[in-house]
Amino acid sequence: MADEDLSPDQVIASLLEGKSRREIMVILARLERGGAGIYQSLAANERNAKARAALLAGAEREEQNSALLKTMTAVKDRCEKCGKALAPPTPAQCCSFQCTFCPDCADEMKHVCPNCSGELTARGI
Repeated sequence: MADEDLSPDQVIASLLEGKSRREIMVILARLERGGAGIYQSLAANERNAKARAALLAGAEREEQNSALLKTMTAVKDRCEKCGKALAPPTPAQCCSFQCTFCPDCADEMKHVCPNCSGELTARGI
């Protein structure tokens, strides 16, 4: 099937096919960032003040989404509680937001993130 036969949704899905959750989030962060630029470009050429404001608000949401996904995919190299070095491939425990703790601190906290109350699980790199 040629690319021109694919719908936009199929093209995006093909970018994500076979990727890990982290890889998908990294790609999505880049798409969100690019989307923000498109919204800003459209706003720059919009004469209607309300439409321009709506486009700029959309750009801000895209930037926020991109920042969230970057936070959720950033690998940290130190325990947030005791400061122990945890550069990969050192075992570490993380929540969905990549709050990172050494196994000893995670055990002490009963595998509950003190920042978001999320479950601390083995870090996947």
